[in-house]
Amino acid sequence: MDLGFPLSSSELVRKCIAILGIRGSGKSNTAKVLGKELIREGFPLIVIDPDGEYDFQEALRIDNFNLDPEFAVKDVLERKRSIIIDMNEWNDEAFNFLFKFLDIFWNLSKKYKANVFLVLEEAHEFIPQGERTKISEEITRVALRGRKRGIGMIMISQRSARVNKDVLTQSEIYFLHKVVHPVDFKVYREILPLKAREVSDTVKSLDVGEALFYMNGRVEKVKIRKYEESAGNTEAVENLA
Repeated sequence: MDLGFPLSSSELVRKCIAILGIRGSGKSNTAKVLGKELIREGFPLIVIDPDGEYDFQEALRIDNFNLDPEFAVKDVLERKRSIIIDMNEWNDEAFNFLFKFLDIFWNLSKKYKANVFLVLEEAHEFIPQGERTKISEEITRVALRGRKRGIGMIMISQRSARVNKDVLTQSEIYFLHKVVHPVDFKVYREILPLKAREVSDTVKSLDVGEALFYMNGRVEKVKIRKYEESAGNTEAVENLA
């Protein structure tokens, strides 16, 4: 796959991936480019999208929470169709649907064991450090135990220090964009096998779209290509079949 640098999708399957960085550093662009490439190579995504910013043409957007969540889960696991759960309204109806979806997804994943990625934008909102909710417990379970069921996870956050450490430390692959706050530098220093000064100097020098890519003990400065916006998929959720 082409992210602006070559990367094999086989290295990502069933892995936890963290994409971190301050607002405007390019982390959401990285997530979109990565997600688009995974879809292109046949891996379905479940995108939890709190800001309504994901527009993968191949994916169906769910913003009607009267939909049966089991029907949506089976659309991913049986038909390999990517979906975007639009959490932009941030209300009880949306959160109730998300909890039911994640619970059913976990239970059915044991049967299907399909290679699928859960994409969690603004991860600190859903799996905050030091707080437990029904949804955070579902997501934590996926991160800790999902590999055997074929589940990979991509978490994106501009507040790395606020992401649940039990989940963040499950990551095997990192895209570390620019940060400026000391607590975020501390997180980066705990992740990277580099000297503290080298981490600080390198991260401060990153331009928009650049990141430190860390996998299998290897650290590499990379430039992620620009995501090309699509026209979107206007197919109605009710037409899932």
